Amino acid sequence: MVLLAGHAHAVIDVSLQPYDLFQTRYDRVLVLRIEKVDVAASTVHCKVLKTIKGEAEATPTVTLRFDATLTDVLAGAMKDGDLKAGDPVAVFAGRKRQPKDFMLYANAFYLGSITAPGEWLIDKTGQNMAGVDGQQISTLAGIWNGATPRLVEMLEDIAAGRDHFPRKAYVRFQPDVLLDKADGPVEAVAVFDIEGDGDEDIVVCSRSGDRIYLQTDPMKFVNATTALGLKSASGSCSLADVNGDGLNDLLTGAVLHLGQFTDNKFRFVPSELLPAALATNLKTATFVELDGDGYPDVLASVVGQGLRAFKNPGTKGGPFLDVTAALGLDRPECGNKADGFVTAGDWNNDGRTDLFLAAGPGYLLVQTAGGKFEPQAHNIEFKFTSGPDEKAGLTGAGVFLPLIHSDRLDLLVPMEESWLIVANEQSVPVDITRWGNEISEGSNDHLASIAEDLNLDGHMDFYTVSRAENGHNRYIINRGYGSFMLAPTHKHYDYVFQGPASERGGWAAAVGDLDDDGAPDLVVGNGHGEVTIMLNDTLAARKPIEHPPREIAVLESTRLLQVRVLGTRGVIGARIKLIGPAGRVLGRRDVGLNNSGGSASSSRFTFAVRQPGVCQLQVRYADGLERTRSVDLTKESRLTVDVDRGEVKKNADW
Repeated sequence: MVLLAGHAHAVIDVSLQPYDLFQTRYDRVLVLRIEKVDVAASTVHCKVLKTIKGEAEATPTVTLRFDATLTDVLAGAMKDGDLKAGDPVAVFAGRKRQPKDFMLYANAFYLGSITAPGEWLIDKTGQNMAGVDGQQISTLAGIWNGATPRLVEMLEDIAAGRDHFPRKAYVRFQPDVLLDKADGPVEAVAVFDIEGDGDEDIVVCSRSGDRIYLQTDPMKFVNATTALGLKSASGSCSLADVNGDGLNDLLTGAVLHLGQFTDNKFRFVPSELLPAALATNLKTATFVELDGDGYPDVLASVVGQGLRAFKNPGTKGGPFLDVTAALGLDRPECGNKADGFVTAGDWNNDGRTDLFLAAGPGYLLVQTAGGKFEPQAHNIEFKFTSGPDEKAGLTGAGVFLPLIHSDRLDLLVPMEESWLIVANEQSVPVDITRWGNEISEGSNDHLASIAEDLNLDGHMDFYTVSRAENGHNRYIINRGYGSFMLAPTHKHYDYVFQGPASERGGWAAAVGDLDDDGAPDLVVGNGHGEVTIMLNDTLAARKPIEHPPREIAVLESTRLLQVRVLGTRGVIGARIKLIGPAGRVLGRRDVGLNNSGGSASSSRFTFAVRQPGVCQLQVRYADGLERTRSVDLTKESRLTVDVDRGEVKKNADW
């Protein structure tokens, strides 16, 4: 399967970006809307929607006439769907010595001249052209290859002074820290504040034995496995308060360990709340919110059986109830009998958890008002097999995340050597991978991806582990507007990563602020048994400099809001939104999304706000309870906020 159709190449040129064309090269920037395409007459009839910069067009409509030499170009663009009624067109018009010249973008670049009011002639396509003055006229061909609506959004943001489209990777990590080495491959890791003391701890899962490392002093981790009573060996883990007692509980594989105080000491006690038979051929098991009561349920992927779901009885107590059939997950159309990783998230923003199972054709399962999961139709070509023998179940552990717009979740899915980006277009899944620039710069044997704003610029990035013995893990920076860059290729500092961890592959990854500096850090486990901490050093590198370039100045003025969601119910699946002064959604995080590979990440999140002001922080717990508070981001470079349900803590021993 050809995923990228020759569109997405490593073509980022730091010397030229849309911002440069907008600010210095063209006098006017407009947006048109295609009303009609007449291939026979070689014309495209447009309506002028808005003027973003400069003088308005003299007429309300514009006819784009293609030169006779470009009739085949017009026919091809229409056939490919790049020029069709209703679509926007972005236009740069008027330069100092060629005031009639224009350049437009409609999923490709075209150049021409204005022959009369409302009559524009297109006579060149998107190659770099030299003007009569000998200067190069860049169309950004090969630099910007995104979708037209995203370019329009960027131009509007440039005009409003809120754009950020980085030319380089303004991010770096400290030298690798080897936490420990297990006796076998590390299949899952978790970053989580187990004790509730504000410091993130680490869980490591291996078939050779699971381990827990408590952070007893700043960045001092102690192996507390025996002290906490853990004796499991597994391939997945998840943490949450399942019974509302104020103590965290631990799921390793198919065994649910309840957090309890015994003799004034906290320990994990194995329970029989999940059936022992679940361990047979178990791929992953994790806590999710399935029924909206706020008590974490368990979702499992089983090799050859597809998905299984277990409802938390909540206040009733007792074993978890197998609700696989009741939720409709036992049907072939929902991936029954499949082998694949599963990720959970609210795809259609209705407050219910939806699922994506990376198997077969790719099952996007949307939960209905009645609680059943129904497959959503799509025409996306997924491929979840690996190697020459086309083995299933070794790739596709993706993540729901706000990639394109901050107010809704998109879907990122790793394939064996690349990724698919599935945009959420009013809940309709749309493959936009072709627009992603360096989204094509994959590694090999991709296994799982996790998401977080690792470079603290307000855009969600992602990190993908490669299951190859010495595979290269990939850190892909989200530049915004559907464009991505491979971080180490465009490093601004001397390095992005120091140490071998990113080049020794990975079976597991999790993210959380381990050293409490506001920047999310990485924990990676690999097939060699190594567990490596990669501390984010971006904030230390981001020191003020004299006369900084604009995008660095934006980063220097960016403020951080760190949010932790607390409560005895509804934390797993809780949705956090940060709303700006003008009502714009500046950021969104949903608790528990980085779980598809069997690992689990912190429930403490950092929002990077490029235009600080007085914002509204909205938290919707998984059972529907909402909490809103005002946060002033103008006074401090970093603000830390804990949001709780307003409860009296049930267990005072903490």
